[in-house]
Amino acid sequence: MFTIKVLLLTALLTLSACGNTLDDLNPSSDDLRPTVIANSIGSQPGQKAADFSAPATNGTTFKLSDYLVGGTFSSDAVVFYFTMWCPICISHTDHLLFNIIPQFQGRGTTTYVLVDYVSGFIASTTVSEAVNGYAGSIFTTIADENQTILSQLNGAMGKTIVIDNNGIVQMNEDFRTGDNLIHTLNRILP
Repeated sequence: MFTIKVLLLTALLTLSACGNTLDDLNPSSDDLRPTVIANSIGSQPGQKAADFSAPATNGTTFKLSDYLVGGTFSSDAVVFYFTMWCPICISHTDHLLFNIIPQFQGRGTTTYVLVDYVSGFIASTTVSEAVNGYAGSIFTTIADENQTILSQLNGAMGKTIVIDNNGIVQMNEDFRTGDNLIHTLNRILP
């Protein structure tokens, strides 16, 4: 009897800690992110991404500003995908590689970047990239060794971020089906 009372009390306390559970049961399509202030630095669409650099598995250092207007490798768009090398991430990355990227070949220049934020250092990222079949692919794979990029861009597993050539974040969301990525690239690329 005592055990049942403890379980019921625990369940009650757990549910009461959840606050208003109606939000979870009735999701909204409303965008609840804070309003973006013009010319502000941040990770939300409409904000300018702060510059960063990270080691790449190809032996170079990836620096965001190198891929923006005036940079050494100026691109129309830079697409970041945050990976943990898990089955879901591999599925998304394969979908990018085989279904989405081919749609945009010949339309401007896009740089595709896999951000490994879990391996901890470039040697592990290089191994993970090779084991999962992306070594030598169109992707530039970078190691977010201290999870600086993860924090700066508000990344997470499966998060896709698109930055235009002026450094403005155009998209920052979970990958889902890739439809919003396609829409965003259609808007940006010539």
